[in-house]
Amino acid sequence: MTEEIKQRIETIKAGKVPDGYKRTVVGIVPNEWENKRLSELLKFQNGVNADKEKYNSGIKMISVMDILSNRPIFYDNIRGHVDIDEKTLNNYSVTYGDILFQRSSETVEDAGKSNVYMDEENIATYSGFVIRGKKVSDYNPFYLNELLKSSKVRQQIIKYSAGSQHINVSQDSLSKVNVCFTNKYEQNRIAEILSKWDKVIELQEKLIEKLELQKKALMQRLLTPKEGWKKVKLESVIRKQKAVLVNTNENGKNPIIDMDYLINSSFCNYTNDEGIRADLNDVLLLWDGSGAGTPIHKVEGVVGSTFAKLTPNHEIFPSFLYYYLLKIQERNKLLREGSGVPHIPKDFLRMQTISFPTKTSQKNILNILENFDLQINYHHKKLEVLKQQQKAMQQLLITGIVRV
Repeated sequence: MTEEIKQRIETIKAGKVPDGYKRTVVGIVPNEWENKRLSELLKFQNGVNADKEKYNSGIKMISVMDILSNRPIFYDNIRGHVDIDEKTLNNYSVTYGDILFQRSSETVEDAGKSNVYMDEENIATYSGFVIRGKKVSDYNPFYLNELLKSSKVRQQIIKYSAGSQHINVSQDSLSKVNVCFTNKYEQNRIAEILSKWDKVIELQEKLIEKLELQKKALMQRLLTPKEGWKKVKLESVIRKQKAVLVNTNENGKNPIIDMDYLINSSFCNYTNDEGIRADLNDVLLLWDGSGAGTPIHKVEGVVGSTFAKLTPNHEIFPSFLYYYLLKIQERNKLLREGSGVPHIPKDFLRMQTISFPTKTSQKNILNILENFDLQINYHHKKLEVLKQQQKAMQQLLITGIVRV
C-alpha cells in the first residue's frame, strides 16, 4: 500500500474529505463518481408463487439459498425447480446481469442480501421469496453486486426494511437505495480483480470439501470394527450429564458452549453460572435442536442446555469416542424424536453400541485422524484469511480509495 493511499485512509478515518473526493449519502467517494438510485438501474419484481405440486421439477428456479451462497449464480448450480408455462417464464425470467434480493429474513444482518446471475446462455426463474432487479441500465453486473455488499449501501437497505419477527424488504424500499458509480472502464477493472479473489476462494473451498470427503472415507475405514475389537452398549462405557439452562451475562467470566458457538466456531455468550463444565478432554453431543446428533470435542467452557457431556471410562480415549460419534452422526440424526424441537432419545446410550480396539490401537488411529484434522484446520484458517483480504480489497476499491 502506497503512502498516498495510507494518508487518504487516515484522512477519511478522521472524518475529513481528501482532495479530489466528495461526501455523499454512501460515504466519501471520488468527485467524478455519479450518484444513482437503484430504480435507475434495475426494474424490480417479486417472484413466482406456485402450488406445492409444481415444485421440484421443470425449469431451474433461483431461491434464497442461491442468493446466500455468496458466489455469482450460474444455471448449473441452481438447486430448485418449478413447473411453469412459457408465458409465466417470460414474465418471471432471469437473464445475465439481473440482481436477486432476499425478500424476507430472520435477522437484520441478512435483510435484502443480494446475488447476481452471471449465466449468459441459460434463462432461469426465481421464487416468491426473492425480488428480481431486472437489468435496465448499462453497468457491470458483478461490480454492482459488489457495490451492494458495501457497508453504506447495506445500511440503507437495512434502514428501509421492516418487520419485527421477520425482516422484510420491498420493491419500493430497494428503489430508494442510493449507490455511487465510477465509469464503465473502472467498473470492469474492479470486477476483474474481485472476481479473481472469488475464484481463489472457490478453489480453497473445494479443496476443503475434498479433504472433508477424504476424512469421512478415512474414518469409515479406520473405525470399522476389526477382529479382536470389543463391542458393547454405550451406556456400559459412557457417563452422560445433560446440561442445564445457564443465564447469559454480558460481563460473564465463563464462555458458554451453545448453538451460537457451534454455528460461529467462537464464543458469543458468557455466564457467571458454574453449570456443567467441559475441558479439552470432554466430548459433547448436541442433544436438542435441528442439528441434534452433532458431536464436538476439545472445547473448554460451561456446557449449554442443548448439549450433553459424555465421559468415557478408562477403556476408551475421549478422542476415539468423538470420532466414533462423528462417523455415525448421520445415523444418529435418523433416531431423533419430537414433533417440535427434535432431540436425541433418552435411551440413546442403551440403543447405541460402540466397537473399539485396545488403547494402543486407538492411539494409532487417533494419530492418523488428528493429523488429518490439523491439515483441514490449516486450510480453514487460510480460507478465512483469504476472505478477510478480499473484504478489505473490496472496501478499498468500491469506495474509490484505491483507483484502478
